[in-house]
Amino acid sequence: MARQKKDRKINIIDTTLRNGEKTAGVVFSKHEKIRIAKMLDEIGIPEIEVGTPALGDTETDMMAAVLRSGLNARLYAYCDAEVDSIETAARIGMKNIIINISTSDIHIKKIYKQNHTWLVNRLREAMRAANKLGLEFIISAEDATRTDLEFLLKLVTLSKKKGAKRFRICDTVSKFDPFRTFMNISTIKNAIDFPLEVYNHNDFGMATANGMAAIRGGAESIVVSVGGLGESTGNAALEEIVMALRYLENIELGIETAKFREIAEYVAKASARAVPIWKAIVGTNVFAHESGIHADGVIKNPKNYEVFNPAEVGLTRQLVVGKHSGSHTILHKFKEYDIDLTDKEANDILALTRAMSVDLKRPLFDKELMYIYREYRSGSGKEAVIQEVKS
Repeated sequence: MARQKKDRKINIIDTTLRNGEKTAGVVFSKHEKIRIAKMLDEIGIPEIEVGTPALGDTETDMMAAVLRSGLNARLYAYCDAEVDSIETAARIGMKNIIINISTSDIHIKKIYKQNHTWLVNRLREAMRAANKLGLEFIISAEDATRTDLEFLLKLVTLSKKKGAKRFRICDTVSKFDPFRTFMNISTIKNAIDFPLEVYNHNDFGMATANGMAAIRGGAESIVVSVGGLGESTGNAALEEIVMALRYLENIELGIETAKFREIAEYVAKASARAVPIWKAIVGTNVFAHESGIHADGVIKNPKNYEVFNPAEVGLTRQLVVGKHSGSHTILHKFKEYDIDLTDKEANDILALTRAMSVDLKRPLFDKELMYIYREYRSGSGKEAVIQEVKS
């Protein structure tokens, strides 16, 4: 039965170029920033954060270069609630900005050394500057999940009144789990009819889960990054959110997911990092099957153990031959070499394969399987086979 798509619009705003680059040790060159932006644009990401004007001339030069690259995506500058930063964004040609301000008592007292009245006035001034310059803006409440709810609702109401596009709820220190996230977003949405956006960190490994809970709670927009790249433990991963919405919520975003692996590899290379083989959605082991039961099930019908086709995210299926393999994997694998084994031959070769895998502490390569087959047919014993492969 075909899945019934939900008629609901969810916005994605990617922060790989902004918060992704805040990952300790990560710096993107101008060429890399432009290339990443183009790759995101090509697959249909609707909104992209391109940088932070307050970082200076080198950053604004890169931001301007991304602006000139002719993208379809809506591009955002990330500004603190300071008039100078907002004016700089406008000067380099940005039409959309994010106005960030910390809203929790601990940040107001310890970072700003001020009070609620001062913060409200500062936010008013920033929004006034954005409106004067004709900029569309999002209000981002840093540390919103540790902010007094009554005060937060006051800020949402003010932002709505002053023309903000939406209001971003930041779980800056991963204070919430999915249950608290759902309740928080639901409460705000029930109190004020205004678009909400969520920004989740991954300190407890729940950024994607919290993002999905926020969408269930009524949020219309979510901040993501490629591979979850971001400051500290990172953000909700673009590929996880898009595929979870598609297959768990039946919400289709119109994004070309077949290029996810390609983008993940490029961002990883630009970040001097590798894509972990176990990484959800885009890791090479997502569709690698070694266990006899799993491999047999996938051979019979991939849907037995795969939620979606690997090609949907730019990967391929792998049948790994090793300690946990079964005879059906051996039969299937040798058919790829145009060799039809009897059941006895398959079981005998399987025994040799398992012993070899344990000895080498890894799965076997195709060439090694052929060594085993050749030595098995020649009548060599187990030790001879192992020695041949090792040599």
